[in-house]
Amino acid sequence: MKFCDDTVMAYDASRRILGPGEALTFDDAYRLAHLPLTAPSHPEIIAGKDGTDYRYGRYDTPRHSLVVPIDAEALGRAGEFQAFESELRSFSFSDKIAWQLGRERAGKLHATIVGGLSEPDIARCVEAAAAALAPQGALSLRIGGPFLGRINTGRIYLPVYPCCHDGKDVFGLVQQACGARLTRFYVVGTYHFAAPLTVAETADLAGLVERWQRVVLAELPVTSLAVMATNDDLALSGRVVATIPVAGS
Repeated sequence: MKFCDDTVMAYDASRRILGPGEALTFDDAYRLAHLPLTAPSHPEIIAGKDGTDYRYGRYDTPRHSLVVPIDAEALGRAGEFQAFESELRSFSFSDKIAWQLGRERAGKLHATIVGGLSEPDIARCVEAAAAALAPQGALSLRIGGPFLGRINTGRIYLPVYPCCHDGKDVFGLVQQACGARLTRFYVVGTYHFAAPLTVAETADLAGLVERWQRVVLAELPVTSLAVMATNDDLALSGRVVATIPVAGS
């Protein structure tokens, strides 16, 4: 099975590079959507924002997205992932990672393929995605090493590299079938900081990312896609409202 690589995906254009003397701090997006759920008493929390329905990291109106679920148990059994996480835990800054939150989210891990689905669009998107997947047969994906983005700066993501069929990103085919923007960008928000980092801690994180970002941490089968509804951006309230099986899984 062939997989997309960094010549196809959009990760390199979107990476945040931590420079010498820099300290990792939280941007407003993280302080509004994630920090209230990661560290509820943190003084930098943005409790709400005009024009949004966020209130302490949650919102009344559920958001719907088409996602690829990630099997946290299978990921955790992968040797390269175990080695990466062991090194991650070896640094002093690991005490600032909300590990308990990660355990709570283990059953909700996912990468978004099509975000911002309106409820009337769900059935149409499910049907279109199923039709796009039907001729593809069995699917797999690779989980890459750590990715730091320029938005939500308190998160460490793991990027997804989907398999290619006839040279095409299969998740991109799903996006096109659903009439969504082609992103070449599917990341799993895996680790969340509960406190900003010092300059020294940031340098350690930058070195870790540099060593591991080109490593394949796991190769996992794709057994289904799902439409997930959630009332928070960490999907702690996430629930599956539709499932799209993958042929051959």
